[in-house]
Amino acid sequence: MLWTDLRGHAPQVEMFLRAVQRGRMAHAYLFVGPPGIGKRLVATRIAQALFCDRHAEADLEACGLCGPCRQVQAGTHPDLLTRGLPEGKKELPIAALLGSDERRGREGLLYELSLRPMSAARRIAIIDDADRMSEECANALLKTLEEPPPGSVLFLLTPSSDLLLPTIRSRCQPLVFSPLADEDVAELLLAQEYTTDRQTAEEVARLSGGSLETARQLLAPELRQLRELLHSALSTPRFDPVETARQVLAALEELGGASADQREHAAWLLRFAVDFFRQVFAPTDEVAPPIAQFRRAFRLEDPRTADRTTLALERTLRAEEELQQLLPVPLCLEAYFHDLGRIFRG
Repeated sequence: MLWTDLRGHAPQVEMFLRAVQRGRMAHAYLFVGPPGIGKRLVATRIAQALFCDRHAEADLEACGLCGPCRQVQAGTHPDLLTRGLPEGKKELPIAALLGSDERRGREGLLYELSLRPMSAARRIAIIDDADRMSEECANALLKTLEEPPPGSVLFLLTPSSDLLLPTIRSRCQPLVFSPLADEDVAELLLAQEYTTDRQTAEEVARLSGGSLETARQLLAPELRQLRELLHSALSTPRFDPVETARQVLAALEELGGASADQREHAAWLLRFAVDFFRQVFAPTDEVAPPIAQFRRAFRLEDPRTADRTTLALERTLRAEEELQQLLPVPLCLEAYFHDLGRIFRG
């Protein structure tokens, strides 16, 4: 069945089902929630259910076998229109909605949405990264929301409704999506074969913030090597702040990229440190080897160890704030590791 493998969003699907059964489906929906948690998947499956030849719309189900179902799964259904942020761009261009300069208003998503359906009873549009629309895009979309084509359904996907014009928000039915549970992220990583190691899946899921996309990024070899480097340094009984800073900065330099990329990798490094210190206090013996080594080396039963670990965690959280305030990455990390050394020395 269409929804059996969906994790974490049953309340949102149920709300949409009730609206369909009551004949009160809105012409525009605003799906709000962090990136990578399944908003686009839910919107696409709703479209598949509405297009399916073998189920009534009120079922909000799909067979997965009929022609329309197969077209949606393949991304070729003529009445399902999708747009998102082009690769390498920071803004959704006006051409995506209204067409090129030469054919403005005669092509683009909003023009296609206004046409008669080709094979279904309605046309459905999904706009991912709706918060990245240019002002011109937003104003063009507003006109369509004010006078929607008959039978059309529009899904806007965004991490925050505050990033959209109030006039757009007021014309959409909001549905708020929560981050996935850690166990759901871990099971999805295993089910979709991003990793076959359950411990790795669980560790990555814990750091993902409930986002499958973030979890996938964390499986990248370069981030795993950075994490292993940090954990190895933190679990050493004689922590060397100068050498740790040197190795970490060298690793960040080797990862390359622009300064923004280096800052992003440094942010991951500090998130790894937060997770490390929190796991020290985890009420279980089943922890990663570096954390077990830290517990043995610093004797967790010693009250001073608990105090120092708490101070280290607080200093890490402060370093995250400093990084967000655009403090130079080398200066931020050198000061951070220097302070960790003082904390570990007592």
